[in-house]
Amino acid sequence: MINFELITPERVLYRQEADRVTLPTSQGEITILPGHAELVAALVPGIAKLKVGTREEEVAVSGGFIQISKNKVRVLADTAERGEELDLTIIEQAKQRAAKVMREAVRLDDNSYSAAVAAMERELARYKLAQRRHAPRSGHAVDKASLPQDENPV
Repeated sequence: MINFELITPERVLYRQEADRVTLPTSQGEITILPGHAELVAALVPGIAKLKVGTREEEVAVSGGFIQISKNKVRVLADTAERGEELDLTIIEQAKQRAAKVMREAVRLDDNSYSAAVAAMERELARYKLAQRRHAPRSGHAVDKASLPQDENPV
């Protein structure tokens, strides 16, 4: 088992044992299993996946850092949101605002454009997870009562 922690400035989203963790990094997606080599990597916007037994949960994450040591994974993320916390309507509006800022920032400086691109990447990760979460599925639904609670809810 892997001792997994996912921490944002606002809350501790996870602090539990996991069988497998998949995270988006600047070098591509990595899957961490027990006994993984020690590593420090940059976390990029995307979908983090946590597998515990037969249950798998996905979380939209933005930038941050990943530290992997012997059977321990610590993720320090700028933001992290579970699928049930996401609202497609709000995300659509945020994507539109980010696209508008990107169009306007093209005429400005590189820093403004980079910030707009980062905002768009974050919204796209959230959108992707929200679509998965709200799409009709066959098979078993996740029981919210079985999900771990935030240690520090906002």
